[in-house]
Parts: sequence; structure tokens; C-alpha cells
Amino acid sequence: MATFRVAVSGILCCLCWLCCCQKALARQQEESLPAAMENQLENEAAGTETVSEDDAQWQHLYALQRHKIQLNTADEAALQSIGLLTPLQISHFLRYKALLGDLLSIYELQAVPGFEPEVIRRILPYVTVGNDLAPHYTLRDYAQKGDHVFLLRYGRVGEQVKGYRHTDTTLPAYQGSPDKVFMRYRYSFPRYMSWGIVMEKDAGEAFFKGAQKQGFDFYSAHLFVRNFRKIKALAFGDYTVNLGQGLLNWQGQAYGKGAAVMQVKREGEVLRPYTSAGEFYFFRGVGITWQQQRWEVTAFASQRRQDASTDTLMDEVTAASIISSGYHRTASEAAKRGAIQQTSTGGNIRYTTSHWQWGINIIQHRFTPVLQKEIKPYNQFDFNGAQLTATSVDYAGSWKNVHLFGEVAASDNGKPAIVQGLLTSVAPSVDMAVVYRYYDRAYQSLYAKGFGDGYRTANEQGLYTGITLKLNARWKMDAYADVFHFPWLKYRSNAPSGGKDFFVQASYTPNKKMLFLWRYNYRQGQENLVIPENPLKVLTTITSAHLRFQWNIKLNRQLEARTRLEYSRYQAAGTTQSGWMIYQDGHYSFPKWPLGISGRLTFFRTSSYDSRIYATESSVLYENAVSQLYGRGWQYYVQLKWKVTRRFTCQTRWHQTRYPGVMQFGSGNEQIAGNKKTLYQCQLLYMLTRK
Repeated sequence: MATFRVAVSGILCCLCWLCCCQKALARQQEESLPAAMENQLENEAAGTETVSEDDAQWQHLYALQRHKIQLNTADEAALQSIGLLTPLQISHFLRYKALLGDLLSIYELQAVPGFEPEVIRRILPYVTVGNDLAPHYTLRDYAQKGDHVFLLRYGRVGEQVKGYRHTDTTLPAYQGSPDKVFMRYRYSFPRYMSWGIVMEKDAGEAFFKGAQKQGFDFYSAHLFVRNFRKIKALAFGDYTVNLGQGLLNWQGQAYGKGAAVMQVKREGEVLRPYTSAGEFYFFRGVGITWQQQRWEVTAFASQRRQDASTDTLMDEVTAASIISSGYHRTASEAAKRGAIQQTSTGGNIRYTTSHWQWGINIIQHRFTPVLQKEIKPYNQFDFNGAQLTATSVDYAGSWKNVHLFGEVAASDNGKPAIVQGLLTSVAPSVDMAVVYRYYDRAYQSLYAKGFGDGYRTANEQGLYTGITLKLNARWKMDAYADVFHFPWLKYRSNAPSGGKDFFVQASYTPNKKMLFLWRYNYRQGQENLVIPENPLKVLTTITSAHLRFQWNIKLNRQLEARTRLEYSRYQAAGTTQSGWMIYQDGHYSFPKWPLGISGRLTFFRTSSYDSRIYATESSVLYENAVSQLYGRGWQYYVQLKWKVTRRFTCQTRWHQTRYPGVMQFGSGNEQIAGNKKTLYQCQLLYMLTRK
């Protein structure tokens, strides 16, 4: 391990030195996530207590900057792949093009209903307009006209956490070093071909010893071909499957409730290459989509080993639960590695007309050994056994200014899950979304991501209504109301429960360089709480509210700034807790040097963990970073990006959080003695582009 650390440190130091010494050849350009994706990351972190490692959409958008979508030949799938347009906007664009022919200029998009200047600015980096015909590439072109991208990312926490400490009589709990290393090579020609390999070692995991004698803890590889003759998609290795509206299987990112109030529909191709670091949401095997005129047929098969905790009863081994974290730092975590074999097969048949599409989906999972959870009141309807099968029917279509979509699914125990949605333009400046869902308490699925309040597609009923008002060219308002009910017990709720969620956001854009945003989010739910003088936990109504003000300004071509102020309040059992957070962001691009510097200074104070605040951060390219702020303290980071040549980019980041007056913080093996936590990161990106 010492040799590995010395080697990595030497490589990084040498390459960083080269970054500082090379002549500047290109101007810095800052890449950032769209606001809707930032909000989705914050909401997902709040709901799951983890930050998503799925960067597939970010990779795709970055590739589209070099291989723009030709709007005059783009179909619905190509427009959906951008991930920034609603089904209504896509429908309006395709109808406009069918009636009036090809666009002559990008500025003609302003005549398409729903394409306000803000929408056009958002998609402009990824689309182009011209008179080109649809390209006719050979398989050789597929393999030569794309980009080769090599990425190396290194990170380490400066302070020693409890898991690395040892005494004269005890070994450290973590078997590896604090170094976190991520490597990825990928060839990508968007819409046609992709291949690559991913390698990752998490902090605390061993390297070429112990449980990781093979080196990196996680390896992933794929080969993916699209749109070759009648083969719409062909996948070898690791890939994801996304069916219908996510009731059966959805392994990609899926928008939930948030600032993008109209993006409530699951959209995307059935098969996609898997290129991220997460170790759970993908299949490993082969898949194919065959297209014949209006028909598409998809089939896939996968076999892989999943982490699981196991039990032995009467000499028979069973898996108590499947573990999705992907950590193998301690002896107990390593013992659960690959403890269960999962074989997954399934398919999809889809029929498409000019305005409608219909699909039939089926999936089956087989487990060895059998899955047998410890039965508790709240999970007694969860799946147990050796085989899980589910089927569904989905549809989507447009009629005038209305877009309808939905899916009806059933697991093999006969229990249903239903989602039905409607998007409509009720006026030129008013769009609405309505989504109803019913997920039976005993509906069973493994990779479902249906739209809802919870992160399990089961035991939920609800009605969501969203609206977008374009008051004028500068003012816009987004709002939603969601009422939901959980008919059975769930985690942290020992009785049927329910709640409501309200959101309103106003944005004011006085010009292209400035944005003001006001946001209010109120949520009421029910959870188990300990009431004074009562020995049992009682289901109690809790409310939380967040009020946010944000100001973005682009002072000139070099300097951008963002200020955010957020207030949170949490009420339960007659007690009230509150918190606040303020940060100042800044980014500066040097006019004559390919160097960019960005940073943030944050102050926060909350009464407790319950009034915590989440905030996305600007991090190295392709890394999702979300801060969870609670207690009292401040946080700051500085990030440098140097584009050494047109092909080679170096990024470094220093991030620190301080808690004044605290002797220790964190929990379990991640506990730190002291009052600060420091993160060091360095990332190298080499890109070879051919056109």
C-alpha cells in the first residue's frame, strides 16, 4: 500500500507540475450542472442520505457539446436524450417542424410554442441547425469519429477517521488506505457507439491485498452500439435497463419532485451503456433492441453477484438483504461481497405511431441463495424467495395540447402498481402537470423508481399537481402540490400515515446576466417520535419548511458570482427547531490564460440534524457533490482548473468544513477527533477528439 501511495502521489505531482508549466493554448470554459439536476441531487441526498454516483447524463451533455444534435433531423429519442426539455416542448417542436419544414436558423426556435429564451439558452450548447441530411455512417465511422476520454481522479480526507486508528492490541477497522482513486477510459460517439472501462477504489478499501487482491475494488466494462441498420441498440458488458415509467425497472437517473415541476415523466431509451462508479444500479451481460418500422423488440440477460448479508438456518444459507452501498472497507463488509448471485432476464415490445406509443414489459430475477429477510411489521410484504417476476403495460401520446402517459404493473403475487400522468398547455403562458399513483403495499420490485414521495415504489397513494406560469418575459413562477398516503406501516412509521408537500418558486431574469430566485417548500408528514412521559414511540405529525433566496450574476465574460441564503424550520411534538445557511460562490476565468478559479464560503447554523440544509457544490468535472449542513460552523473550498492543451485538463480542489467548539464529530468508523474535515482532490482529463 505504501508503494501504491508513493506511485500515485508521484504521478499526480508530476502531472500537476506539467499543468503549471505548459503554455496556455485555449481559454477556460466552466462546465456546470443544469439547475434542475442540481435540485434533483439535493432532494435525492435528503431522501436517501447518499449522493448519487450516476454521472451518465453529465457525460452525455458534455459529449453533445462536441457532437451537437442536428435539430432538422432529430427524432423524439434524440431530443429526449438532452434531458432538459419537457414532453410538451418536444411535441410542440416536432409538430412545428412537420407543419413548416426545416428550421433555417437557431433563432427560429423562438417561434416554437414553449421555447422561451431561457429554454433556448439552456439547450443551445447541445443543438445546431443546418441543411445537412441525416448522416449515413459505416461501422468504421462509428469507431473513428468519436472521442477518447481518459479520466483519473484522486481524493483523500486530511484528518484521520476512527476506522484507520489502531492500538497495540487491535488492528484498524478499515483494511485499506484513505486514498480514493477513480479511473475511467471511454470512447464515445453519441447516438452511435461507446466502449470503455471503469476502475474505482473507495477510501478505506484494500488495494492488491486482503479482500481486494485483484487491485481496484470495482471494475466495469462495456461495449455499446446504436442505430446500426435494424439494430437500435446492442449492449455487451455493463448496461442499464429503463422500462416504461419506472414501475418495473429503472436504473438511470429519474426526476422526482423538485424545481423542474413539469419533468415528472420518465423518458429515455430502454438500453443504455453503464459508465458510472455506483455498484448496484446496472446489469452485466448482453442486451439488444431490434427495430422494424413501427415495432421495437428488446431482450436482455444479466448475471452478476451482489453484496448481501447472509444467515444460516438448519444448514441452509439464505440472504437476509441485498446491500447497495458498494463499500468493502471492513472485514464484515468484505465478507458480504458477492454473497448472492442474481440472474435477470426480460424484454420489451413497443409499437409507435405518429402520436402514440405502447409498450409491454416483463422482467424476472432469480437469486442464489434465496432471499429471506427478517420479518418485521413494516416489511412483511417485501419480496422473499428465489424468483421475482413482474410485468407491465405502458403508454404515452399527444393529442393537441395534451400529453398523456402512464404504466400499469403487477408483480407475480398479483399486487398492482399504477401511475397515470397528464401534461397540458392550458394557455400560451401556462403549463400544468397532474400525476396520480397507486402502489399496493405488497407490490414487489427490485430496481423500480416510480414517481412519488418516497424512494420505494410500494405502499403509496398520491396526487401531484404542478404548474408553470410565464408571467412575462422576465418573471416565471413554478409550483406544485402533492398529497400522499401510506396505507401500511413503513420504516420509522409504525402505523398508516400520510402527508402533503407544497412548493413555490419565483424567478426574475432582468437580463441575460442576472437571475433572482425565491423558493418556499413546505412538507408535512408523520413519523415515530418519543413523547415525554411515554415509553412507547408515537406516530406524530412533523412539518418542515425551507425558504431560499438566490442571486446569480455574470459581471462579464470572466467573472460570475452566486449568493444563496436559506432558512429551515422543523416542528414536531410541540418543539420547533430552525437553521440558516448563507454562501457566496465565485468563478473567474483568466482572459489570456486557460485557467479558471472558483470557490465558495459558507456559514451555517442549525438547531439539530432535523433542521439540516443541503447544498450542491461545484466540484471536479463529472463528480456529484452535495453538502449536508447541520450544527454550527463554516465551510469553504477553492478549485482550480487549468486547460493545459486542447486535449489535457487538470483540476485541483481543496475543501474544508469547520465546527468551532466541537471536540469530535461524525459517527461510527467515520468519526473524526477535532473540529475540522479537509478534502483534497486532483483530477486529470485527457481527451482525443476526431471529426
